Amino acid sequence: MASYPAIIRRWWWLLGFAGFVLVLLFVFGNNSDDYDISVLQNMPDMQSPNKKEPSESSHLFPNSELKPCMPLNLTYTEKPATSSSSSSDPLSAGLKNAEPSNNFDNVKPIKIEERCNVFEGKWVYDPKESPLYDSAMCPFLSDRASCQGNGRQDKEYERWRWEVNECKIPRFDAKDLLERLRGKRVVLVGDSIGFGQWESLACLLHSAIPHESQVDVRNRIFTSKSYNLMVESLWAEFLVEVLLNKTSGTKILNLDALSPAVSKSKGADIIVFNTGHWWMNRQRWDWFLFKQKLYTDMKLDRAFKLAMRTWGRWIEKNVDTSRTTVFFRGMSPSHSGRQKCYRATKPIKNDETLKLKKSESIIKGIVERTIRGMRRPVRYLNITRLTELRKDAHSSIYWKKKQFKAGPDCSHWCLPGVPDTWNHLLYATLAFDASWGT
Repeated sequence: MASYPAIIRRWWWLLGFAGFVLVLLFVFGNNSDDYDISVLQNMPDMQSPNKKEPSESSHLFPNSELKPCMPLNLTYTEKPATSSSSSSDPLSAGLKNAEPSNNFDNVKPIKIEERCNVFEGKWVYDPKESPLYDSAMCPFLSDRASCQGNGRQDKEYERWRWEVNECKIPRFDAKDLLERLRGKRVVLVGDSIGFGQWESLACLLHSAIPHESQVDVRNRIFTSKSYNLMVESLWAEFLVEVLLNKTSGTKILNLDALSPAVSKSKGADIIVFNTGHWWMNRQRWDWFLFKQKLYTDMKLDRAFKLAMRTWGRWIEKNVDTSRTTVFFRGMSPSHSGRQKCYRATKPIKNDETLKLKKSESIIKGIVERTIRGMRRPVRYLNITRLTELRKDAHSSIYWKKKQFKAGPDCSHWCLPGVPDTWNHLLYATLAFDASWGT
């Protein structure tokens, strides 16, 4: 058995060892706390004004400026997803499915004191304001619209601006229009003249954001992922259904049904319809189908009236005009015959008396009566008169490279040119509506 002094020495040794361990724990514990405090002191929002920033460990949180989160710079390369298609890319799938943005911080307020008929006015030579873009910025333009690229030397036709008589319309602002169209689908339905209007609109928008948009010429679709916007052109030259007998080549216009392309526009935020030119050429069809009976001798006014009635009924049944804004762009007159466009370099004088061709007058009158009689609102882009004055701006002999024909194209238009004014007035109409809460 150990002696009493030995037991005392053993306990003192154990107490001394325990004290040494406690001292070590205390020292390391304090060092750990100091590390945490030094980290907090380097965070700007936690820093005390009475304490100096520590000279050591400052590299842990280097000084940096806080920047807002920015979206990735994405280039849209795929066809936008539709309800019948799927995509593994959620960004492309969301182009059409996303809800329209309600953020209008970037939309410039346009104060409009009064409303007026924007289709009554005159053409003013204004090289400072026109054209609205350079055709070189839109390499996707078709041959028929690329007059400068096809050898046209003069540029005077590009420098005329439409001036309204009774009020001032807002200057065209592509960025503002992009903001107004953010999150939307815009569809232009009709013939090749309507396609020219789509080319114009695509060029106006693309030239403002060339690196944030893409144009699919084959499918006639303009897209901008940054604006979640789609603008497309759908081919329906008569608006009504065309039945083709592949064996005989016989073409029948079904006056009781619309073209399948019209149905594809359903659900769009803005739809712009047009038709007319194909109706004026009797060689474009063989028979009319109405109430399951074939007609070869039905007059133009009767057939077109029935076709427009079918269109009007489809709008009233299928389009919710509280969500979709519907436009019908009026007749774009041709300048063949007496007022040929061949080598014309200036507009027709505003005070000159003009008279539409009989078929053009019939088409125009029926369109206007149909719109007036509809129960749902349709906005009428009455561009006929202002367009009739511009025989100088047609594709003429410059509709194809190295093409020189005796019969020039006096129906389609050069770009930049008259269709830009149609889209400017479309923009003005949207601005009027927003300003007046319509």
